[in-house]
Amino acid sequence: MLNFQHLEKSKIKEYESYYSDPNAVGLEYNFVSAYLWSREYDIKVAFYDDTMIKAYFRDNGSVWGYCLPSGKNVKGAVDAVFADAKEKNERACFGYLSQKERDALEALCPERFVFERSDTTQDYIYFSDDLAYLAGKKYHSKRNHISKFFRTFGNTEVKSIAPENIGDAMTVVELWCEENGIDRESYAENFVIREALDNLIEFAMRGIILYVERKPVAMTLGSEISPVCFDVNFEKALTAYDGSYAVINNEFAKRLTAYTYINREEDLGLEGLRKSKLSYHPAIIYDRYDGVAKW
Repeated sequence: MLNFQHLEKSKIKEYESYYSDPNAVGLEYNFVSAYLWSREYDIKVAFYDDTMIKAYFRDNGSVWGYCLPSGKNVKGAVDAVFADAKEKNERACFGYLSQKERDALEALCPERFVFERSDTTQDYIYFSDDLAYLAGKKYHSKRNHISKFFRTFGNTEVKSIAPENIGDAMTVVELWCEENGIDRESYAENFVIREALDNLIEFAMRGIILYVERKPVAMTLGSEISPVCFDVNFEKALTAYDGSYAVINNEFAKRLTAYTYINREEDLGLEGLRKSKLSYHPAIIYDRYDGVAKW
């Protein structure tokens, strides 16, 4: 049986070495994000012949989905996954597969899987210049929304997140919870964002805070996937300040134009979030698949 262990903060660089791709755009390459969410989603890793296998576990200890192994011996690691599932009296299920990973698994195990596209976990990926400059007719309403915000609210300021203003970023999260009737003490993302901010420098994360009359009203924070793609991990804004989401999105993108792409992650199957993400005209909708073994 494979020996799965929780992700360790001190080993993030080691994990990343198994997924090295200078042109990566998908979230499967971001181990800062994987580590931050590893407790909430019970993400663990095991190793087989210098090959890493990531998996998502259920509360009862069963495996919800293995990820496609990455490293020296992918075929051997896939066989080890089959053996691990058999020992657990389960059918091997591979989850969160990109199209490229699905194709690779199908080539390794022809006709052995039934694949189904997930409609909740695809990544929405944009050209950074599109989000930064909002050029052209298709972004007309976004430009108007941002202009209205700056006409409505005076004394606005945008600051990069740094150790000295982490408290302001958390204030936005707390006010957002309050605005949405969420108990922040039981809200998992509240603690995930706190850990991300506490490790801001160590994780090489970047973010900004939007202020109105010196009050923090929006924050966003992210991490690099590769030299060509940046991942926006978190974004919170107070809807009482109409347009704050559009502004924080645009202002952060202006600071990320060294990257070709910005990954704004999945829509979680939420219709409102899906509409919002589509309204920014993604360059890529990065599909995900689940594959269940036939035997």
